[in-house]
Amino acid sequence: MTLPSFPTELLRPLSDGWRKQRGESRRRAAGDQGPPRTRRGISKAADAVQVSFICDHDQMARFDRFYDEDTAEGALPFLIPDFATDGDWLMTADGEILTDDEDNPLLIASTLVCLFGEQLPSTVPIGAHWQVSFILTVLP
Repeated sequence: MTLPSFPTELLRPLSDGWRKQRGESRRRAAGDQGPPRTRRGISKAADAVQVSFICDHDQMARFDRFYDEDTAEGALPFLIPDFATDGDWLMTADGEILTDDEDNPLLIASTLVCLFGEQLPSTVPIGAHWQVSFILTVLP
């Protein structure tokens, strides 16, 4: 089964609209005194990513089609670029940009496998545009 990809017609999310929260993989046990005991609980935890986009009417229609048809109203997993790192330059520890044999800068390609999370897409009109916000569950 091929996973659907997030629509490329949509722009990058708002800079303050991309927020990643690590999933909880620890087990904590409170004692009678002192700090709680903490140990690893599970090997992988699902991270949560909050996303917010500004769309025009055409982009909004494309997003709606992606949500309704491609992901079966949010039930199926899909691929989305990791907007925190995807498209950034690959650099050395000294901050120099790495290049290929023809001096083209090397870019990071980072993709996440996600499901729509507990907060399903919500839409707010902003003038002639729409702000679409939702939370993704990043699959480990």
